[in-house]
Amino acid sequence: MEDPEKFETHNLNPDPLLSVKQAADYLNISKSKMYLIVKKKELPTVQIDSNDKKIRRSVLDRLIRQSEQPRCWASATSTSKEKSK
Repeated sequence: MEDPEKFETHNLNPDPLLSVKQAADYLNISKSKMYLIVKKKELPTVQIDSNDKKIRRSVLDRLIRQSEQPRCWASATSTSKEKSK
């Protein structure tokens, strides 16, 4: 019996193109939300044919990095304490 991993070449690309469903899974959001993001052109896509758009994983990684805000715990807790007074 041959090793099945021997034939998995799709993992060799460091920046693969993902389908809308794969992109939704990668971001852990619904497929409908991902289609809405694509429809609104909020992310750059690659047009394969008239009905098939792909998204580079690096684009999704950049979106994640941009949405991560460094937060200072002290300022976050002091703000919430001031609001409760």
